[in-house]
Amino acid sequence: MTLPSQSPRSHSPISSGARNAQGMRSLFIAVAAIGLGGAAAGWFLTHKSESPEVKSETTASITDPLIDDAATAAGTSTIVVNATAADINAAISAPAVNTGANTATATPTAPLGTATTTSIATAQSAVAGAATAGIAGTPGTPATTPAATIGNAAQRIQQANAMIASDPIRARVELTRLLDSNALSATERTQAYAGINNLASALFFSPNIVPGDIASQSYVVKKGDSFARITNREKLAIDWRFIQRINQIASEKALRADMRLKLAHGPFDGEVIKADYRFNIYAGTGSERVMVASFPCGVGTNDSTPVGTFKVRTGSKLIDPEWSNPRTGEKFKSNDPKNPIGERWIGLQGTTPETAKFTGYGIHGTVEPQSIGKQMSMGCVRLGDAEVQVVYELIGESSTIVIR
Repeated sequence: MTLPSQSPRSHSPISSGARNAQGMRSLFIAVAAIGLGGAAAGWFLTHKSESPEVKSETTASITDPLIDDAATAAGTSTIVVNATAADINAAISAPAVNTGANTATATPTAPLGTATTTSIATAQSAVAGAATAGIAGTPGTPATTPAATIGNAAQRIQQANAMIASDPIRARVELTRLLDSNALSATERTQAYAGINNLASALFFSPNIVPGDIASQSYVVKKGDSFARITNREKLAIDWRFIQRINQIASEKALRADMRLKLAHGPFDGEVIKADYRFNIYAGTGSERVMVASFPCGVGTNDSTPVGTFKVRTGSKLIDPEWSNPRTGEKFKSNDPKNPIGERWIGLQGTTPETAKFTGYGIHGTVEPQSIGKQMSMGCVRLGDAEVQVVYELIGESSTIVIR
């Protein structure tokens, strides 16, 4: 017989309180479990995309238009870059110095646009075993000790060409001396010019700086620099575009402080050899004079190009000039694709009593590339479109031009 206190329906105050307490604990545990489960689920949903390979948190990239323009470049020329008037974003390309071909380009105008081709922080090592970054405008020890040059002219040309990779400075001196000697045959002169231009591509028209090179020096860009400002401050006696050319920088925007540049230090002189149809460019004077480049050119019909010593007439250097034919009176405006003198004009002035009488002569481009290597002008010196740009950049009012 069950006692009243043991009946399922009977409740004592003590047992009821205990059950209530237990119920509260169970409810608390359930709520806590639900809360912890929700938190865990939330954490999982929030963090499930994170892994060592894929970060959910991204770091904002630092942009610098001066660097980014250069970083998006589409390649680097093996010779030189060039910006153009027709497209200021194009790269400055060097003339085809080995072939005499007339590669058409135009001229950069400041300020330049977005970089398309660069090689700005370090120089390419196009001269194997000899190119170094450093100051090269002072006399230095040659990269290697050259073998003695002996034998006849043909052997000496061969020896000089063999030095180009290992000792370009010595090779350039030897080839210059051979060409200046006037003791070479026509074939030998052609071979020597080819050697000079092989050197020019790697030594003169590139960012490479070679110890002992009298034609170049090293420069560290300062804040606020521009190509023109550098040219004027360093008294380079050249056009600012040549700095842009040899450093393979398509845009002035790419200049930044502490960047190292190669500078070409003028003045540079010109020499026209009518018999060879060559326009040669020299650096230095006296015993240090070396030929840094040689371009094919055209001269006057019936041997009408005057010979002697000239200088650049003050204020005569023009880009995309107007021109009037002195024989017919026909006028050609700027940007006229039929303008016979092309995109550049450098007026000449005689410096001796014998040459002072020659007026109206100059160095210019051409719209007749077939006239290069021939006597087809009215007496002026003609150059291909690409070549005349380089001559314009290097030959200035401090230059001497000899025609012979």
